[in-house]
Amino acid sequence: MDKKTERGLYRNTVSYFGGLIILVSLVLIFLFLLLSFALKAPSPYIGIFTYLIFPTFLTWGIFIFAYGLLRESRRRRRLGAMEALPFPTLDLNNPRHRKRFAVVLTGGSLLGILFAFVNYNAYLFTDSNTFCGRLCHRVMKPEYTAYLNGPHARVPCVDCHVGAGVSWYVKAKISGVPQVFATIFRTYSRPISVPIKSLRPARETCDECHWPEKFYGAQLIQNPYFRYNEKNTPEQISLLVKTGGGTPNLGQNAGIHWHMIIGEKVYFKATDPMHQYIPWVKVVSADGSMMVYRDQRAKLTDEELEKLPANLMDCMDCHNRPSHVFLPPETAVDKAMGGGLISHRLPWIKKLALDALVKNYKDADKVEDEMRLFIEGYYTKYYPDVIKRQKAEVTQAVNTIFSIQSRNVFPTMKVNWTTYPNDIGHRNWPGCFRCHDNHHVNQSGKVLTSTCSVCHTMPQRGPLLPLGATASTSSEPWHPWPLKGAHERILCSLCHRAGYRLPLDCVSCHRIDTSAPMMKMACKTCHLLEAEVVPMVNCRSCHQSPKGLHNNSQHATPSCTTCHLPHTWKVIARDTCLTCHEDKKDHNVPTFCGECHLFGMKGKASPNPKGIRLKKEDS
Repeated sequence: MDKKTERGLYRNTVSYFGGLIILVSLVLIFLFLLLSFALKAPSPYIGIFTYLIFPTFLTWGIFIFAYGLLRESRRRRRLGAMEALPFPTLDLNNPRHRKRFAVVLTGGSLLGILFAFVNYNAYLFTDSNTFCGRLCHRVMKPEYTAYLNGPHARVPCVDCHVGAGVSWYVKAKISGVPQVFATIFRTYSRPISVPIKSLRPARETCDECHWPEKFYGAQLIQNPYFRYNEKNTPEQISLLVKTGGGTPNLGQNAGIHWHMIIGEKVYFKATDPMHQYIPWVKVVSADGSMMVYRDQRAKLTDEELEKLPANLMDCMDCHNRPSHVFLPPETAVDKAMGGGLISHRLPWIKKLALDALVKNYKDADKVEDEMRLFIEGYYTKYYPDVIKRQKAEVTQAVNTIFSIQSRNVFPTMKVNWTTYPNDIGHRNWPGCFRCHDNHHVNQSGKVLTSTCSVCHTMPQRGPLLPLGATASTSSEPWHPWPLKGAHERILCSLCHRAGYRLPLDCVSCHRIDTSAPMMKMACKTCHLLEAEVVPMVNCRSCHQSPKGLHNNSQHATPSCTTCHLPHTWKVIARDTCLTCHEDKKDHNVPTFCGECHLFGMKGKASPNPKGIRLKKEDS
């Protein structure tokens, strides 16, 4: 058989094109492999080209080459041309055939090894933190930044988000396909929504390291705290958290981890995806008995409640931000001051830092400059000696404050301090109080407990001590000021809200106009009980001799606050009078009634013009 007859099937334009793609892909893969080995840190873009994009082109090149062979074979068979055979021949007795076979076998083996190497590394790459956090830089920047600064920074993303096993790996990659398209076409939500619906149950991931059956005892928590005053008075808040255990073999089966699904099981229904409002809770005890608690404030019908899905409580329902932690500004500043990154010797630095952090900046690129101008400008104006003698400490404080802001606020993804609730504890978010709020009651009238000491000892406030040191006793009350009245009943998170500076006076919470009359007086001047609106002091105890129209029988009957709104007191609008004198709504518009009807008798107008009367039902 002559060479012309044995002319290879690859001698066609399509196969040549496929061979060119194969050659170029192989060269690029080897070049990028050498480049990746030379780099000290992995690059997400080199990785995706080396293990995903170039191998994809290589695969397509092989398919195109094979298609060219098939196409050429069909052409020869259709034409019946004898100048070349329609199928390849193999005769190992022929030296040329043996040589060609050896080349094909060796090349195919090397190509198979290359494919195995590339596919395995593609698997590793898609499971790497670089792939998860850095490839989709804009989308995942908030979560990846929080992860790097969190307690699980050395735990690979897939250990929690995927876990072991082929089935969940496949599920994760399939569920990730829509996310890839959303990233390419920028249709992803801003911020990224949570919780992740396809996330593997915590019992199959978290438990690999955190074994619930082995938890027991209590943990000492010592948090630094600095007061909002000129000296930034350093303090330490200490308490014992009653972790408890999941099995009586290691200690009391009580404490916070009583909720773990070992002996008891807790089910709940939430009305929102983030599980911040929970109107229904069911507790199934180890003996099989059940108890259902419902929020008495809930306006849901039985039918609406029945439609809500029942969730079995697990680790993630409290530890919902175990890795991607966005610290509240006050907590972050206290930690920075406790670690010496922000000097507490700078006057008012705690308050200045919080004011700088919670401010809404319009231009994200100028945040650092505005922070520096704000803080350095304050010291230049009010403490010029500080800016001269402690310039380095001021600069370090500004850099640290900006670093805190850049780790927690991402305007392009609409992420800030208030975006993601953290349900562990209850200081900055409702957390535990989503259920333990004194409003969840069962059919027999038992209230789901909200007693602090069930989960932790009462906090102990004292001076800031060296690490590990404890104070046996403290004469200081656990809260900086006594919690009385309504303040004793409200949730901690209403004052210590993430993303807001702690209110320092009544006006901060109650939105009272500071220019209003009597605002220079203490609250207790009118309010008999501290932190309670009622009972109030009788106005006549101070205003013993009211004048003018105050003495009119029609005006003497209603309560003073009918006309004099609390904290504003001075009547300056027609609407106040028209609540009773509705028949005069068209009279002398738009003049304020008090310009003619004088209550203080300090004018020429008549104190009681004719024709003024109250509505009959108000007289």
